[in-house]
Amino acid sequence: MELLVVADSAHTWPQDTEGRYTLQPLVQTFRPDALITLGDFSAVHATAMAHAGAPFTAGVYGNHCTQDYMPSNGIVDLIGDRTSPASRGTLRLPGHRALSTLAVQGCVRYKPDVDDVLFTQAEYAAAIDSLGPAELVITHCPPAGVNDAEDAAHMGIDALRRWVDRHRPRWLIHGHTYDNPEVSRHGDTDVHYVHGHALITLPS
Repeated sequence: MELLVVADSAHTWPQDTEGRYTLQPLVQTFRPDALITLGDFSAVHATAMAHAGAPFTAGVYGNHCTQDYMPSNGIVDLIGDRTSPASRGTLRLPGHRALSTLAVQGCVRYKPDVDDVLFTQAEYAAAIDSLGPAELVITHCPPAGVNDAEDAAHMGIDALRRWVDRHRPRWLIHGHTYDNPEVSRHGDTDVHYVHGHALITLPS
């Protein structure tokens, strides 16, 4: 399964002749099975995703996403509720077996802003601690201690770390933080970090 994943910045995205972001060249080159967004984009970026030509487009919101831009652009919101930190589900793509997923949005609350997608560690715990296993984690913010940082805006999610250590998913894909290796390993889990865009292959 090939996923074209975008996160946090369009600095690596192609532009058309009028200077507008376009993902069509990447989709035409890589032929991904799906386009996945990890958030921190705007409606302008969502329009580029919607017109990219990917067979399926889905994702989660990042903390800086102040608009519900996914549904209006035909992008599947893997959580479906900005007030809910996380949701278990299933990714079904033609020609591939279904993958169980854990989708997590936003980041740990570091300011009182009510427009951004922010949750306290306790809110993440209430949403994640009781959830069962999944093979693939699609999250804006990483787990605590995995590619996170010490500053309040980029600390990882404690409950997600507990969940990963307990359930050992095969893959975890995240954005949000800076200057991390594109691929690393945490226990039994392949961790993929994306800033801009990346093509990620999930073996059968």
